[in-house]
Amino acid sequence: MGDFCYFCGAKQNDTIMSIRFSIAKRGVLPTEGQPEKVSETTDLESLRVLLESPQTTDAIEFQSGSGRLPSVLPKSELMAALSTLQRVMLHEFVKGNAVTLPEIGTFRLSLKGSIEEKDGNYHGKNVRVDSILFRPDRKLLSEVRGFEVDQVPYGWKFNAEEPEVEARLAELFAGKTHITHKDVSVAFEQTLTRGRVTNLLKRLVREGRLVREGKGAQTRYRLA
Repeated sequence: MGDFCYFCGAKQNDTIMSIRFSIAKRGVLPTEGQPEKVSETTDLESLRVLLESPQTTDAIEFQSGSGRLPSVLPKSELMAALSTLQRVMLHEFVKGNAVTLPEIGTFRLSLKGSIEEKDGNYHGKNVRVDSILFRPDRKLLSEVRGFEVDQVPYGWKFNAEEPEVEARLAELFAGKTHITHKDVSVAFEQTLTRGRVTNLLKRLVREGRLVREGKGAQTRYRLA
């Protein structure tokens, strides 16, 4: 019978399995298909390691199964405790406070919006809560930094170069007078990260090749 792994939550015959990763072009997401080789002239600085995460584990469902950790609360009590924690977090978040969960980490709100000047003073414009930021507990972070990572890449390498970007955009405008952020993502079969699509559209607008129309969810782009 193998040792129990408290961190990965599974019994292993020997040691904890190494974490796996792919090598990807920066700003490019993995897709299914045939492996692509990175050319000999590829700048290594343009590549990144991308965590291979085959599944997301529901901690509560896991605790109710055969892999249950010893000396922990039953599923119903765990759910009740997490529900209470969520209410506490919302109560503090609405006041702009950060929330620390001992041995887990600190959560704080992330705002998004623009700034405008009125009568010599700065004011927010369309400021809203965008996301929740997480800073892990030092001990937790120290533990995970000690995990073993397999140094051999798993999966594919990606090499989406600029000519491909230009070609796909040309095809996209061949059938449309206006395009959206989502259209570009679909055109690339969702292999580009949201940030890279945004930066691509901003660059084309800056270069005078596209004209941006509308705001927010209604934003569209047309050829200049």
